[in-house]
Amino acid sequence: MLKNINQKLNLNEENYSLIGIVSTSKEYKIAWVLNNTLEISLVKEKDEKINLINNESIYISHFIYRRKKKYLRLISNKILNNVLKKHLISSLSDFDYLIQFSPNLFEFKSFDIINKLKSNNLIQFANFVDMKLIKEKYLLYI
Repeated sequence: MLKNINQKLNLNEENYSLIGIVSTSKEYKIAWVLNNTLEISLVKEKDEKINLINNESIYISHFIYRRKKKYLRLISNKILNNVLKKHLISSLSDFDYLIQFSPNLFEFKSFDIINKLKSNNLIQFANFVDMKLIKEKYLLYI
């Protein structure tokens, strides 16, 4: 399952950036903010099922924008169906949402995205995440 999606989006550890967002807003509102702020068109994808080693499954919600071989994904860091595990990436539990995007997606410099996001009052905090600090980054290859 993950292999097919990885091939579709051309994912690997080195070819994307990750931003964490803190917001009390619903996912569709954050997608709307991103669409307007970054001039993109995120589309809601079917909830993704991830099979865990212990024979359990988790479901996550996400939106995606594709432009040629580049992409941006808005991923909810909150798991939809599991009471034991509340966050997709536990080490980033302070963030409600994650934005994963390919390099050179935008004409402006990627650090300008943070300023654009912080300009909206629905987003309380946004910052880049150091991928080296995440143990469970394999979960982002969905």
